[in-house]
Amino acid sequence: MAMTRVDVDRNVTAASSPPRHFLILNNVQKMKNIKNMLLSASAFGVKEVFVVGQKKFNLQEQEPFVTLLSCRITRVATLKDCRKYCIERNIRIIGVEIMQNAKSIADQPFHGDSAFIMGNEGSGMNAAQVAICDDFVYIPQYGGGTASLNVTVAASIILQSFALWAKLPANEVIVEV
Repeated sequence: MAMTRVDVDRNVTAASSPPRHFLILNNVQKMKNIKNMLLSASAFGVKEVFVVGQKKFNLQEQEPFVTLLSCRITRVATLKDCRKYCIERNIRIIGVEIMQNAKSIADQPFHGDSAFIMGNEGSGMNAAQVAICDDFVYIPQYGGGTASLNVTVAASIILQSFALWAKLPANEVIVEV
């Protein structure tokens, strides 16, 4: 299994062990979306991001950006390798897709350590992505709704929902008066 790890995990304490969440980035077209999802992962307490494929996202070239993140980034060669890595660590893979049998995140269908994989900006999840998933969730919409949310918006909602469910401690907000 070909993997490269960039360890930027800072300020992590092992005081308690709530369920952990992870993000799998694969088949994302736009560099801006990759970076925005990494920022969201960092903001919402993701422990590790698995970058599968995504050759255009060069970790060395992105080092100044990557060092700002509070989550670890692990490059994984294939989805099959990512699946194996998750199984070895007892991490469930959850696809985020509007499809039959997907569960609403409003029902908090989470349990245990979970890695979320988002679909492509235009085409959603492909067959290879669907094949590695243990379960699927979707984000309910209210009002008029839309066919799909922007992938970075959807990732942020999912990651924040898991963080709330897992009761991850929020960072202190300092308001200047």
